[in-house]
Amino acid sequence: MTPALRALRVTLLGTGTSTGVPVLGCRCRVCTSEDPRDRRLRCAAYVVAETDGGPVHLVIDTGPDFRRQALTYGIEHVDAVLFTHHHFDHVVGADDLRPFLFSPRTPIPCYARPTTAAELRVILGYIFADGSYPGVPQLRLRPVVDPFVVESRSAFGGCVEVTPIDVHHGDCTIYGYRIGRFAYLTDVSGIPGPSFALLEDLDVLVLDALRHRPHPTHFTIEQAVEAAQQVGARRTFFLHLTHDVLHVEAEAALPDGIRLGYDGLTLDVASAP
Repeated sequence: MTPALRALRVTLLGTGTSTGVPVLGCRCRVCTSEDPRDRRLRCAAYVVAETDGGPVHLVIDTGPDFRRQALTYGIEHVDAVLFTHHHFDHVVGADDLRPFLFSPRTPIPCYARPTTAAELRVILGYIFADGSYPGVPQLRLRPVVDPFVVESRSAFGGCVEVTPIDVHHGDCTIYGYRIGRFAYLTDVSGIPGPSFALLEDLDVLVLDALRHRPHPTHFTIEQAVEAAQQVGARRTFFLHLTHDVLHVEAEAALPDGIRLGYDGLTLDVASAP
């Protein structure tokens, strides 16, 4: 039996699109904004699940800013990685997981959709395919299709159940993840009907909302508001924001219960209604 989930704390490590914000060479009002909420690293999250068996530490995606994010937000333990999909801005920082293998010296499981796992064996073949590079991090791909249990790598023995959520990212189907009453859905252009059933009774939803102008592989802010209202989480936070989105203006126009995420935002998730 999976130990009871007592508390869940989520830190948004990055809330920006694939270029990050500021965009290199850009002098627009967002890229030159003095509001720290307008400075956005590439998307990732850190989840600490406190269970009756002990804590479990999860990273969702390891983009090119992962090392900086881990230093900035004091990440000291990683028990597993949850990959949403194989795009560069979500995976290329995987090599920076090496220091988390110094202690304990056990491989870090990396969970992914089977199609994502196949792509990672190509993109990061030196890690996930041949393992021949000196000092290669000991990461182990674990393709999943159903709810699965992630165990702590420490002696505490905690474990937590994770539910993968199918979402559309343009022509691709990728994963979002649900842990307790928290769900994280990045890079979304559509949510299939069956996935809404897996998103009931959420305290916190984190959801893709690229910008106001349409995009073929991401929700606009208006589409994200509509999806968030259909899900009905108590609180929703948007991420994967471009430099078209000035935080103070965009957030002021959002409905009650929906806010923009920002780098470093920490969320305590209710474990029961």
